[in-house]
Amino acid sequence: MYAVPPADDLLTEALRLLPRAPHGRAAVTRHALPYIVPAWHRLADDGRTVLLRIAAGALEGGRLIDGTVVAYETNSRDAGESLRPWGVQVIGTARALVPSPGEKGAFPPHPAAPHYLRLTPTLATVRR
Repeated sequence: MYAVPPADDLLTEALRLLPRAPHGRAAVTRHALPYIVPAWHRLADDGRTVLLRIAAGALEGGRLIDGTVVAYETNSRDAGESLRPWGVQVIGTARALVPSPGEKGAFPPHPAAPHYLRLTPTLATVRR
Protein backbone atom coordinates (compact mmCIF):
# COMPACT_ATOMS: atom_id res chain seq x y z
CA MET A 1 0.00 0.00 0.00
CA TYR A 2 1.31 3.47 -0.79
CA ALA A 3 0.46 6.77 0.83
CA VAL A 4 -1.51 9.30 -1.18
CA PRO A 5 0.01 12.78 -0.89
CA PRO A 6 -2.18 15.48 0.67
CA ALA A 7 -4.40 17.40 -1.78
CA ASP A 8 -2.32 20.59 -1.42
CA ASP A 9 0.85 18.69 -2.33
CA LEU A 10 -0.83 17.22 -5.43
CA LEU A 11 -2.04 20.64 -6.55
CA THR A 12 1.41 22.14 -6.03
CA GLU A 13 3.03 19.31 -8.02
CA ALA A 14 0.44 19.58 -10.81
CA LEU A 15 0.99 23.34 -11.12
CA ARG A 16 4.75 22.73 -11.21
CA LEU A 17 4.45 20.22 -14.08
CA LEU A 18 1.79 22.05 -16.09
CA PRO A 19 4.11 24.63 -17.73
CA ARG A 20 6.24 21.84 -19.22
CA ALA A 21 3.53 21.22 -21.85
CA PRO A 22 2.01 23.96 -24.02
CA HIS A 23 -1.43 22.44 -24.53
CA GLY A 24 -3.88 19.83 -23.34
CA ARG A 25 -7.60 19.11 -23.12
CA ALA A 26 -10.39 20.84 -21.21
CA ALA A 27 -13.41 18.83 -20.13
CA VAL A 28 -16.50 21.02 -20.03
CA THR A 29 -20.22 20.42 -20.31
CA ARG A 30 -22.21 21.34 -23.38
CA HIS A 31 -25.98 21.07 -23.09
CA ALA A 32 -25.45 18.97 -19.93
CA LEU A 33 -23.19 16.49 -21.77
CA PRO A 34 -19.43 16.04 -21.34
CA TYR A 35 -17.39 17.74 -24.06
CA ILE A 36 -13.60 17.66 -24.52
CA VAL A 37 -11.91 20.58 -26.27
CA PRO A 38 -8.24 21.11 -27.05
CA ALA A 39 -6.75 24.14 -25.35
CA TRP A 40 -3.50 26.01 -24.87
CA HIS A 41 -2.57 26.91 -21.32
CA ARG A 42 -0.23 29.13 -19.33
CA LEU A 43 0.27 29.37 -15.60
CA ALA A 44 -0.88 32.82 -14.49
CA ASP A 45 1.55 35.20 -12.80
CA ASP A 46 0.04 34.33 -9.41
CA GLY A 47 1.25 30.73 -9.87
CA ARG A 48 -2.10 29.35 -8.65
CA THR A 49 -4.46 29.87 -11.58
CA VAL A 50 -4.32 28.56 -15.13
CA LEU A 51 -5.09 30.64 -18.21
CA LEU A 52 -6.75 28.64 -20.99
CA ARG A 53 -7.15 29.61 -24.64
CA ILE A 54 -9.76 27.66 -26.56
CA ALA A 55 -10.33 27.99 -30.31
CA ALA A 56 -13.23 30.21 -31.30
CA GLY A 57 -15.23 27.42 -32.92
CA ALA A 58 -14.72 24.89 -30.13
CA LEU A 59 -17.42 26.35 -27.89
CA GLU A 60 -20.57 28.32 -28.46
CA GLY A 61 -18.92 31.09 -26.50
CA GLY A 62 -16.72 31.17 -23.41
CA ARG A 63 -19.63 32.68 -21.51
CA LEU A 64 -21.41 29.32 -21.55
CA ILE A 65 -18.87 27.81 -19.19
CA ASP A 66 -18.25 30.94 -17.13
CA GLY A 67 -18.59 29.89 -13.49
CA THR A 68 -18.74 26.16 -14.18
CA VAL A 69 -16.42 23.38 -13.08
CA VAL A 70 -13.80 22.46 -15.67
CA ALA A 71 -11.22 19.68 -15.66
CA TYR A 72 -7.99 20.31 -17.58
CA GLU A 73 -5.46 17.61 -18.45
CA THR A 74 -2.03 17.54 -20.04
CA ASN A 75 0.84 15.07 -20.02
CA SER A 76 4.42 14.34 -20.99
CA ARG A 77 3.38 13.41 -24.53
CA ASP A 78 2.00 16.94 -25.00
CA ALA A 79 5.33 18.22 -23.66
CA GLY A 80 7.32 16.07 -26.10
CA GLU A 81 8.84 14.11 -23.22
CA SER A 82 8.97 10.33 -23.26
CA LEU A 83 11.66 9.20 -20.82
CA ARG A 84 9.73 9.83 -17.60
CA PRO A 85 6.00 9.81 -18.40
CA TRP A 86 3.73 12.02 -16.32
CA GLY A 87 0.21 13.39 -16.50
CA VAL A 88 -1.67 16.02 -14.55
CA GLN A 89 -5.30 16.96 -14.21
CA VAL A 90 -6.53 20.07 -12.44
CA ILE A 91 -10.17 20.67 -11.59
CA GLY A 92 -11.76 23.92 -10.57
CA THR A 93 -14.02 26.80 -11.47
CA ALA A 94 -13.48 28.55 -14.80
CA ARG A 95 -14.25 32.20 -15.45
CA ALA A 96 -14.46 33.92 -18.82
CA LEU A 97 -11.48 36.20 -19.21
CA VAL A 98 -10.69 39.30 -21.21
CA PRO A 99 -6.92 38.87 -21.17
CA SER A 100 -4.51 41.69 -20.60
CA PRO A 101 -2.03 42.33 -23.42
CA GLY A 102 0.59 40.46 -21.37
CA GLU A 103 -1.69 37.46 -20.81
CA LYS A 104 -2.66 37.36 -24.49
CA GLY A 105 0.99 37.71 -25.51
CA ALA A 106 1.95 34.66 -23.44
CA PHE A 107 0.18 32.47 -26.03
CA PRO A 108 1.29 31.84 -29.62
CA PRO A 109 -0.53 33.97 -32.21
CA HIS A 110 -4.00 32.76 -33.18
CA PRO A 111 -5.77 33.81 -36.42
CA ALA A 112 -9.31 33.74 -35.01
CA ALA A 113 -10.79 35.33 -31.90
CA PRO A 114 -10.33 32.56 -29.30
CA HIS A 115 -12.03 32.24 -25.94
CA TYR A 116 -9.95 32.79 -22.81
CA LEU A 117 -10.70 31.33 -19.39
CA ARG A 118 -9.11 31.58 -15.97
CA LEU A 119 -9.23 28.23 -14.17
CA THR A 120 -8.86 28.28 -10.40
CA PRO A 121 -8.01 24.70 -9.51
CA THR A 122 -8.92 23.22 -6.16
CA LEU A 123 -8.26 19.55 -6.93
CA ALA A 124 -5.49 17.82 -8.83
CA THR A 125 -4.19 14.42 -9.78
CA VAL A 126 -0.63 13.63 -10.80
CA ARG A 127 0.34 10.41 -12.56
CA ARG A 128 3.95 9.28 -12.90
